[in-house]
Amino acid sequence: MLYKNFEIQLILALTVFITACTNTDLMHTTAIDTVLEETALVKAKPIAIEKSNINFDSHPIAKRYRTVISEEYAKQDVNFASHYVVITWGCVSGAMVDSRNGMVYPLPEDKEWGGNGTYVTFEQESNILTSVWVIPTPTGDTEETQKYWRWDEQSKIFVHASAFPTYLQNK
Repeated sequence: MLYKNFEIQLILALTVFITACTNTDLMHTTAIDTVLEETALVKAKPIAIEKSNINFDSHPIAKRYRTVISEEYAKQDVNFASHYVVITWGCVSGAMVDSRNGMVYPLPEDKEWGGNGTYVTFEQESNILTSVWVIPTPTGDTEETQKYWRWDEQSKIFVHASAFPTYLQNK
């Protein structure tokens, strides 16, 4: 039975796991297998789809960086917000392509940083992109600031969500 409420599934899974840890004979029961299978269904990966051709007329960045976008789009699978392919080059410039229709969108640019930062991180099943600015300090440490951008599917733009304070990392 698949529960529609994720919290119930999580509580059941944790209860079964804790019980199983104290009684290893339960590890192989059908009940545990069922709970684990049902919990796995909650975070199923999107189905792989055939990617559309890139629409190079959709944004000026697509024409300007046609070669790198084409090459990387061909190599990569969907890697952001369930149906986009994020492509980066240089220190850090980038774009993303909607695999459903080939539309190209620029990555967010931070006016304070004058670009995208040092690198970006993102996940296939998330609509949050993190831009990271890393600079060396005079003491030899590294100063790192992270800014979070939420992809707004309706307006097709990145919206600044928040920033983490700068922290130092010892060399």
